[in-house]
Amino acid sequence: MKESRVPAPRPRPRIDVPVAVRGASTGFSILIIGGLMSPIIAAFSPPLAGTWLTAVAISAFMISARHVGLASVPVLHGAFAAVASYVLVLPLLLPFEGARNLPQILFTFATAISVGACTSWIQARRGGSAEPAESGPSRVVADEAVRPGPRRRGR
Repeated sequence: MKESRVPAPRPRPRIDVPVAVRGASTGFSILIIGGLMSPIIAAFSPPLAGTWLTAVAISAFMISARHVGLASVPVLHGAFAAVASYVLVLPLLLPFEGARNLPQILFTFATAISVGACTSWIQARRGGSAEPAESGPSRVVADEAVRPGPRRRGR
């Protein structure tokens, strides 16, 4: 019987970019929806309006960094995903005079970095950095389990 060669496993990237981009997209959506709800919250509860945007930002950064994927440095991965979600929303805020407050922008960047890093670190410690399950059953080649590779479209 012919034995198939199994390629050596690829090293894990420091940041799992596809997972980070998906997280940044989710965080961006939360920041947009939360920002659009801010005037409604202010109309119903002025005391809550003061903390609304802060709570929305922290939750958006946590949700954007919650999936670690295959990242070998989860803290860097989470910080990247959270900062990317804020970078996506920042061009929508800068045309307004009130949003051009440099200390607030820098503080929000620092918050994104710290919240994203802490969230992904906790998630990785809880076992959230496991490799995602591949579709299809495993097959055995030369007494070693091999997962099916990505399916190609076309030819």
